[in-house]
Amino acid sequence: MDTQTKLTLLGTVFSGLFSGAAIYINIVEHPARMSCDIDVAHTQWIPSYKKAAKWQASLAFLGSLVGIINYVKNKNKLTLKAGLLLFSVIPFTFIVIMPTNKILLEQQNLQTESKQSLLTKWGQLHAVRTAASLISFGIFLYALAKK
Repeated sequence: MDTQTKLTLLGTVFSGLFSGAAIYINIVEHPARMSCDIDVAHTQWIPSYKKAAKWQASLAFLGSLVGIINYVKNKNKLTLKAGLLLFSVIPFTFIVIMPTNKILLEQQNLQTESKQSLLTKWGQLHAVRTAASLISFGIFLYALAKK
């Protein structure tokens, strides 16, 4: 297996792990959380977010890095596109989702309606990350198939 294929495979793994975790959060964990009492949902969201953030940030960064390295070394434009798309979830998180995260993390005594609204909004924003990571994963898979 040549270096280009190895890098593409590695990018595919990182992107696939990220998107798999993101899908799980959007399809299973967050809906289950939201089916509980909103105070319970908020209480559960906090440690879940803290643990998931470290993993997802690492996977997004590593997948992006591999895609970029593959482009620099092998001029593989598909992995560059996949890597940059996966990277886009990082600034999206900091710019768009982080204000909601900060309120949910820092304000334990929110009104029930505010908790409901913020957690619903968080789920919708997280779905954007899920979609971007799935597209990235698809591009990495396509790059592998073209090899």
